[in-house]
Amino acid sequence: MEQQEKLHWHIPDSTHVEVAELATTIAQSRGVQIQDYFKLDYTALGDPFDLPDMKLAIDHLMLVHQRQGRVVVYGDYDIDGLTATALLKDALTQFGFDVTSYIPDRFEEGYGLHAQALKKLHAQGADTIVTVDCGISATDTIAEAVNDGLNIIVTDHHAVPEVEPSGAVALINPLRKQNKYKECSLAGVGVAFALVRALQSRNLEKMPFGQEKWLLDLVALGTICDVVPLTGENRVLASYGLQVARRSRRAGIRALAKVSNTSLDSLSASDFGFRFGPRLNAAGRLEHARVALELLEATEYDQAYLAAEHLDELNRERRNTTEQIQAAAYKESEQYSTDQILVLSSLDWTHGVVGLVASRVAERFGKPTIILQEEGEFSKGSARSVGTFSIIDAIRKQAPLLERYGGHQAAAGITLRTDKIDEFRTALNNNLDADDTSKMQREIIADLWLESGFISQEGLDQLETLEPTGQSNPAPIFYLKTRLTQVKPVGQTGDHAQLFFDIEGQSQRAIAFQAASKWPFLKVGVEIELLLAIRANEWQGVRRAQLEVLDARELVEYDDVG
Repeated sequence: MEQQEKLHWHIPDSTHVEVAELATTIAQSRGVQIQDYFKLDYTALGDPFDLPDMKLAIDHLMLVHQRQGRVVVYGDYDIDGLTATALLKDALTQFGFDVTSYIPDRFEEGYGLHAQALKKLHAQGADTIVTVDCGISATDTIAEAVNDGLNIIVTDHHAVPEVEPSGAVALINPLRKQNKYKECSLAGVGVAFALVRALQSRNLEKMPFGQEKWLLDLVALGTICDVVPLTGENRVLASYGLQVARRSRRAGIRALAKVSNTSLDSLSASDFGFRFGPRLNAAGRLEHARVALELLEATEYDQAYLAAEHLDELNRERRNTTEQIQAAAYKESEQYSTDQILVLSSLDWTHGVVGLVASRVAERFGKPTIILQEEGEFSKGSARSVGTFSIIDAIRKQAPLLERYGGHQAAAGITLRTDKIDEFRTALNNNLDADDTSKMQREIIADLWLESGFISQEGLDQLETLEPTGQSNPAPIFYLKTRLTQVKPVGQTGDHAQLFFDIEGQSQRAIAFQAASKWPFLKVGVEIELLLAIRANEWQGVRRAQLEVLDARELVEYDDVG
């Protein structure tokens, strides 16, 4: 199998752009509505009652409050579920509910609703369970719980099964056919926030309009880390949430900033995705996600900081474990080099990190990937897709071979009998057609040819007006043809490199992470094509523009301009 699957580049025509017009030029080239893009309007959020069953849910919750029933917020163990759980518990507490929260154990219970957990919560006095970021596929579990007398409100954003759960008070999911809400790609925390806004309309004396914005730091954290499209309403929520986080009242946010050496004043979407996210996820991957939830729910900074330090330690351990399993997965993938979908498994892998490994294998080989931990009779793990291929649709077609599954286009979780893995792998690959494989094509689109003027403070200021960037609204990418004048290995093992070259007669440099393994042809004198990002690098209080290599190839004549 190839060491690295090649990306298909889309390169624009070479046109000069004034630095002062950089942001608007990029936005226009992407076909976005300029006024909406640069003037994000919080007041234009959709009506939460346009979501399916929202009125049923609110009516029921008001009755629960009236009879002083206990509500349990039942969330998933990833960041989307954790932030949604913390957010909804915070809001329901402000509204005067008797409310507790529950996060399942990844290792003992796995993803989603569990019958035994619901029985235990019911026995402890729960009147109503409100799920966040899970539940839409738990048909049998919900039916059993309802039969036992428990009320269930599902809030979720994952793919809706052909047969929806019955008996629940409400199924709030923007992917249901009945949906009238204008934004269908909300994260689980976005759906939970819509529930809060709807409940707020009945409790204005306890939470006046505008006070709900203090919850937006959690909405932004979950939305960005769940990698939903940062367009439309999601971009509004993320943008306002980042503003709230920069002056956050939340002890957990401030503690995470401290342990990750992040300045709250200049907090960005990438800080959430690459600094906060891995630390919060580390708890559920190695121990129990309750540790991360306690940090998000903490009201005292000292308590939050102790939790943040523990998460930081877990994250270092998680990184080591991931690298070990990743190396083993790369090696195992060699025997399935002809498969379009990789299904890899081992007794020695922990399913706490298989999602991360699946992402890295998928990125390396350009193939949808499922990584499983074999646990005796059963195996469970995570799937990650590439391109626009829907991994959940492919998995759903093999439902008879599975015990459990759930997810969305880009990611999913599954449980199946260990003796069914080979059959599942074969069935997945045999059911693909030409249209499926074309959707797996990974593409990278350059916005503009790089000019030296862009690598400046003014250029950074322009690019920051495009934030927050992320899924479906990526940070700008620049194209460059050049000749390398110096290549300087950096890092403890020399895996990374600083590249030196000229642009318009000016010497520039770029950092190329993992250059030794990704692009071994990067040598002095070589003519190359580069795709680059411009990042802000702050050192000792001085902020400078820095180039980062996203992809590279030796210079050849190309015919894929456009």
